[in-house]
Amino acid sequence: MLLSPRFVALSERIERHVITVSLIGGLGNQMFQYAAGKALAERHSVGLVLDLNGFKNDALRSFLLDRLCVPEAANQGGSAGSAEKPPNHFVRSLWRQRIDRVLGLAGLPKLAAPADSYREPHFHFDSAFDSLGPHTSLFGYFQSERYFSSIAESLREWFSPREPFGEAAAGMLALIERSPLPVSVHVRRGDYLNPGTAEFHGILGVPYYRDALARLECTIGREAELFIFSDDPMAAERVLAFVPRSRLVHVCGDPDRPWEDMALMARCRHHVIANSSFSWWGAWLNRAPDKVVLAPRAWFAPNELNKRDTRDLYPAGWRLV
Repeated sequence: MLLSPRFVALSERIERHVITVSLIGGLGNQMFQYAAGKALAERHSVGLVLDLNGFKNDALRSFLLDRLCVPEAANQGGSAGSAEKPPNHFVRSLWRQRIDRVLGLAGLPKLAAPADSYREPHFHFDSAFDSLGPHTSLFGYFQSERYFSSIAESLREWFSPREPFGEAAAGMLALIERSPLPVSVHVRRGDYLNPGTAEFHGILGVPYYRDALARLECTIGREAELFIFSDDPMAAERVLAFVPRSRLVHVCGDPDRPWEDMALMARCRHHVIANSSFSWWGAWLNRAPDKVVLAPRAWFAPNELNKRDTRDLYPAGWRLV
């Protein structure tokens, strides 16, 4: 069948409509970036391309969304950069950011952004995101539910583990399910202890966890069994030394399977999260409408917190400590 030139041109133009999102960072960051990109793609009824170039030279992070039921990730695991490279993929966006920084130091205006490229301008929700077109390349962190609330229930399905739990995680899930009142508590250390990183993110200590647990138990009216998730178990023991050992269950997860720990967090009844996108998602994935989530008001170290508006980071109903 012969198609008219006008129809062919229209078809090609429609096929070029696609949202591209550059993925960087750990699992929690990748989930925020994917969620924003997917919500925009769904709004325009177009496809979503995952740009994995950001992992090419990252020795610490790898692409992990293929471990979840993310439809676009099923065939991309371990093949960073395998997606078709759009005009504004990760590498070009990174160079533009570096050039803008040099221009700023010289007192010169930044480069004009391409019409089909969007870089997140600040930490809080940007209302301009909703007006982006169906052929846009995204670069940012997008750490607010407001970017993807329109597809929240679908995301909870897509962010479930693709494969069954391993033996250790399955055993811990059984403990959580038997517990009369399981509460996840996340103590984040790891790279947060590195020079520079600590000054940026900040470290939550005993005062935060003491206050958060006191507020939680005042809210729920009884003591809970605490399931402790941490990348530094010894540090977690020190931080939570004020809690009787009989109430603590240390989750010894596999560091190579972080999606299992996140899924286990989500199966707990209530949550005390750290200043970490990882436990943010662990709490958010819990579907219970009456869950109680305690979160740190100091999401960053003091000097960095003063530069950012974190009001859109916390979903409605989460309690700040």
